[in-house]
Amino acid sequence: MTYEEFINYIRENMEEMLGQGVKTKITKVLKNNNVEMDALSVVNSESHISPVIYLNTYYEEYKEGRGIEEISEEIFSLYEDHKMDLQFDADFFSDFDRIKNRIVYKLINTANNKKLLKDIPNIPFLDLSIVFYCMLDSQYLGSATALIHNVHMNMWGVKKEELYEIAKENTPQILKYELKDMNDLIEEILLSDIKNVVCENDGEYASKEQEDKANNLKDNLMKNIRAQKDKISMYVLTNIQRINGAASILYEGVIKRFADMVDKDIYILPSSVHEVILVPALEGMSEKYFTEMVKEVNVEELDQVDILSDHSYFYNRKEDIIEM
Repeated sequence: MTYEEFINYIRENMEEMLGQGVKTKITKVLKNNNVEMDALSVVNSESHISPVIYLNTYYEEYKEGRGIEEISEEIFSLYEDHKMDLQFDADFFSDFDRIKNRIVYKLINTANNKKLLKDIPNIPFLDLSIVFYCMLDSQYLGSATALIHNVHMNMWGVKKEELYEIAKENTPQILKYELKDMNDLIEEILLSDIKNVVCENDGEYASKEQEDKANNLKDNLMKNIRAQKDKISMYVLTNIQRINGAASILYEGVIKRFADMVDKDIYILPSSVHEVILVPALEGMSEKYFTEMVKEVNVEELDQVDILSDHSYFYNRKEDIIEM
């Protein structure tokens, strides 16, 4: 099947499984860095909102040989698992007084998001833009979010500067920052992966011996990693959710306190929209070296939607400012 045939088949098959009175539709959703995705949603007369399921990655799986019936069943199960989201009070989002305590910010690349930035309030920051979204935490929605558009700002009767002041206060409180040595973070991720293998993905050790086995394997691997580590110290800055955590560089005093602690200027490497890497500056280091490192990661490791910038930044400790 072509892509268009695939998404139409999924939509029609979904309608058939849902039964009478329920319709589906596919809409284009503009994501970060001008990435456009096709979202399947269910049109239900009893609710104004619906969970959306993105179909692009499913088509890639289909091209690699996964059966379309299996894909259809998974999408139907996803909808069934999240249809309680439909009980969310849609009027809540129209009441600014009720929603303002949930407004936070994130960073996106300005040049790569020209089309999106025309429709959303934003504040320039270096070659990036500060944009706003709402945390829709609820019994059913979990950690769902909604990007704030100009139409919302106009509906509320507020200016983008007011949104910024609100988000400036909310974001560090709701999404507290997390700063870890790179090796400590690698060790944490490594142990989690090993635990999943040892425990066969059930999440719990069956015995003390099994737990010791996982820890010993992790320790041995970390010895090799630490032995090969060069003299550059790296630290990962993100937020507690590790989503859109690069915006933590905007939190008042975070970079300054770190720079004072290590008694150095700081190179800031935007490894993705979700985190940045902080490197205490040493003699002989150059912005060019770190920019090449960032570009390489963007090309080889990241999905387009997760890229923040193609170059590094520099925190001037004396001036207390982040520079390009």
